[in-house]
Amino acid sequence: MANSKLGILVNLFLPQRRKPNPKHAIPEKDKNLKSKTIVFTGGTDGMGRVAVEMLYAMGAHVVVLGRNKTKTENVISEIVKSEGLGSLSLQICDLASMDSVKKCAEQIMAEYSKIDVLINNAGINMTKPTFTSDGFETNWAVNYLGGYLLTNLLLPRIQQSSPSRIVNLTTNTNFIKQIDFDDIESKLNFDTVDSYTQAKLSMNMFSIDLAKKLDGKEVTVNYLYPGYIKSNLLSNLEGPEKMMQFFMNVMASPTEVGADRIVRLAISSEYEGKTGVYVSEDKIKLPHKEAQMESKRNHLKKISDNALKKWL
Repeated sequence: MANSKLGILVNLFLPQRRKPNPKHAIPEKDKNLKSKTIVFTGGTDGMGRVAVEMLYAMGAHVVVLGRNKTKTENVISEIVKSEGLGSLSLQICDLASMDSVKKCAEQIMAEYSKIDVLINNAGINMTKPTFTSDGFETNWAVNYLGGYLLTNLLLPRIQQSSPSRIVNLTTNTNFIKQIDFDDIESKLNFDTVDSYTQAKLSMNMFSIDLAKKLDGKEVTVNYLYPGYIKSNLLSNLEGPEKMMQFFMNVMASPTEVGADRIVRLAISSEYEGKTGVYVSEDKIKLPHKEAQMESKRNHLKKISDNALKKWL
């Protein structure tokens, strides 16, 4: 039952943590980020926006990647009105368009001499099969391929900036038993939960492989399931399923809890030297069994590189 959809959904509607865990408070010595450059996707809404606000308050320069220029500019303007020691800048990046991702990465590489932290936080959960201009299923493109491409294109600068960190956001992947390589984009048999979860599990597998590749090079790669956090992720639900968003927002942890978990993994000395780990809420746990299998990770890499050969 624990790993069944029913068990997970039951847990979804249990009251979640209301405040960040004081046992995992970020040490004061880690909060001086005046010299740090942090690239952040998904920073205009929900816990991502709160995390950007936290990093800005600590003095970091946060490069906020946004699809909508006006919206992202407005968010940045609102944040800089608050008390903070840092600075914010905008880069246009639509993770559903690989051309946009490549252009964004090229601009970042040209404008910034270092990247201390890359946070792949952006996500989407389409409830109906839709396809990008590149022909990819949208959940697959935004939740995995876009982040995969962005990370690989920025990797030379991240390595040059070591010690540095990469943080990838994921979800509870127990919704699926295994990756379906024959329908990895869920084009043949679309299910919103499986499509979203399969894309996030792919990101987990990429995280493990990248951590192994960078082992010993002072670049850590970890992936975080922040828990059930109040968000707009289920905003595309329709009909009776729309009630799920209502109940989730009632029972879920506030955005501050998710943001705290993101920022901790990005800057706290609690995770110094730890790489390739799966952080579920406040604990390091074993990854999904599929992610532990090197043969399946290698297969996924071949599929990913082939899909993105035009842009890599």
